[in-house]
Amino acid sequence: MTRTALLLGAALLSGLLAAPPPAAAATMGPAVKVAQVKASPARQSGGCPTTVGFSAVVAAKGTGTVRYRWVRGDGSRSAVKSVRVSRTRAVVVRDRQTFDRTTSGWQAVEILGRKGLSAKARFSVTCSGRVTVWDDRHHLPARPGKPLVAAASVTADPPSYGGTCPATVRFTGTIQVSRTPAKVDYQWIDSATGEGPAQSLSFTAGGPRSRQVVLPMGVGSSTSGWKAIRLLTAGHDSGRAAYQVTCASTPPTSPPPTSPPPTTPAPTTPAPTPPPAQKPVPSITALTPGDYAGECLEPVAYQATGRIALPAGPAAKVTYWWILDGNKWQQQVLDFAASDRPRAQDVTATWSLERAGAGRHTLGLMTEGGPAEPVTREFGFSCTDQPGDARLTFRYLLTPVFHGVCDSSYGLRADGLVTTDREAEVKYRLVIDGKPGPVRTEVLRPGVKSKIGDFWYGSARTSGTGVVRLEVLNHNKPFMQENYTWTCKQREPSPGTVEITELWPVAYHGDCVDAPYVTAHGAFAAAPGTEITFRWVTDGHPTGPVTLKVGQSGILEVQAANWDRPERKDGTVALEVLNHNKPTMQAAYPVTCR
Repeated sequence: MTRTALLLGAALLSGLLAAPPPAAAATMGPAVKVAQVKASPARQSGGCPTTVGFSAVVAAKGTGTVRYRWVRGDGSRSAVKSVRVSRTRAVVVRDRQTFDRTTSGWQAVEILGRKGLSAKARFSVTCSGRVTVWDDRHHLPARPGKPLVAAASVTADPPSYGGTCPATVRFTGTIQVSRTPAKVDYQWIDSATGEGPAQSLSFTAGGPRSRQVVLPMGVGSSTSGWKAIRLLTAGHDSGRAAYQVTCASTPPTSPPPTSPPPTTPAPTTPAPTPPPAQKPVPSITALTPGDYAGECLEPVAYQATGRIALPAGPAAKVTYWWILDGNKWQQQVLDFAASDRPRAQDVTATWSLERAGAGRHTLGLMTEGGPAEPVTREFGFSCTDQPGDARLTFRYLLTPVFHGVCDSSYGLRADGLVTTDREAEVKYRLVIDGKPGPVRTEVLRPGVKSKIGDFWYGSARTSGTGVVRLEVLNHNKPFMQENYTWTCKQREPSPGTVEITELWPVAYHGDCVDAPYVTAHGAFAAAPGTEITFRWVTDGHPTGPVTLKVGQSGILEVQAANWDRPERKDGTVALEVLNHNKPTMQAAYPVTCR
């Protein structure tokens, strides 16, 4: 969550806060008011997923720490945050949520230790048209040389479970980037515990633009909720992966103890002393996978389960936090109801380790008001991947089918999908019309279909055809070779109009066990600042219109989302401008199955 400190004027603060008496301030901590609770936009309709932002002003006067969290109408809540106050302070607190379906609701701020919630920021989202999810079947468009954009998606497996418990729900997140090299910071969001710790994924230069992270969650009783991925790097957060677990049976509970009959104390019996203060006792009950030695092809997900025990007594709030290798994180607050029996609640933590994290680690769990030292659990993490020659297999090759203006150089690209039987560092290159290109290096992982390829620039001024060869230079040295084509048109500039300068889909050559997928690239030329409304028509199916503005270069480049071709035959794609002089361009693309 981004928190921006604001220095508000005396008039605003005096309107938000009434100064408490000095004695009250000394015993109750800072006086707090929450105002200007807003959803932005509060109402929206259109394509999904879409994100709603929330903000509020938390104003405090006094000395101490203000702890707060966001509470949502669906029962979920954020992690607990804190603001340190000395004298007078006002901060803007923020949250955001991404939705991939029509919904409505509200969010409010809860100040811990105070009764009630702030005013509610209500919102509604109406989704129309096709939902765009950037997952392993729908790839984020490439934007080499431009500012990084990332996208995330999450699935739950199984999304619904009924049977014996404990059970495991496995969440798989796919994170994509628009270019490499790149580093993406992200965090898991849980409907019950809020934001998890910040984590990072690195994408090597020339490597795959998509990586997966897996998070298993152990469930011991019937429950439901959701998890999502929030990107801390510019991009598109995932939607929510909902899950529901219905346990067929739950462990039996012990009957309450029978109280002995009351007795009348002797006159000489002293008055009973007050009961000792309630001291929460933490313990770590499970750590998965514990000591790990195995492949590190993707980040290895860890999950810890702890238990906070509290003696019988009145209602209480207990603050706890996890500690990983000396770093405190994921502080939360538990609410315990009053009870004449001992009480306990389970808590969980999730994180992941990559190859660079090999070694011994220490996990700790600590409570406020409990033992002076955290309870700890040590575990080891090591990677046992064995290098060696791999067997690589090409699944398909995509080559360009260019239509456009040829009065300057134009960018083209070829990509192949390859699989490997083990982790392998692969060296490869494109050979365009017999001329080798630069050698690229990428690490491929078994069980993952990896796309490799590269750009080159054409300079021909008349239409023609050529040969592109994608070859691997090590291991078993597989290659694929196919034709590519370019069709040149004359530039027809006209002041105040929009021109389609290029349109090129890809030709698909290869394995058609899965439905082949293709994509298309396009570009417009117009005066800077011109707003262009356009749509794609793929195999006769139009997409919804999109409006974009031409930048200072006078050129606007666009790319269609990947689409499947289940008919496994040649197709057509058109690019249509719906305003100004309404130019159109159409191109055919071949599908060759082997």
